[in-house]
Amino acid sequence: MYKKFKRYNFCENLEKDVQVRASTKDRQFRLKGTWKVFIRRQQGFKIYAVVGDWVRSNLSVIYGHGGHGYVHEFIPLNEVWIDIDHHRNSHYDCGCSKRFKGGKVSQSFFNEVVKHEIAECKEMAKGKPFWRAHQIALKKEKEL
Repeated sequence: MYKKFKRYNFCENLEKDVQVRASTKDRQFRLKGTWKVFIRRQQGFKIYAVVGDWVRSNLSVIYGHGGHGYVHEFIPLNEVWIDIDHHRNSHYDCGCSKRFKGGKVSQSFFNEVVKHEIAECKEMAKGKPFWRAHQIALKKEKEL
């Protein structure tokens, strides 16, 4: 039990550190490549479709279906990244019940994740911890 509790505190502290440091991010910093494609602007954010396997291999093994700058230190605060694929392999399983033939996410799923990430980011910008912001975002994505 103690090790589990310690691990939880570590994750919570790490999440808080990324959130607190967000205000000191270099606003000029931008990652780019063929793995990242601009899709649209929405609610003040630039929405990008990304190749999640590339992100997990080169930036963060914990990257899931989407992300923003209060969770991932390498994503600028005005960007939201959404994975283009559902994944199930020896390294990563999205665990998603919405898998589609061929592994590509549908347009509606992509839009749900965008809505979730924007809601979560806005809640974290107000100072809410990740887990609380995540729960609020889960409710909002169902309002599509």
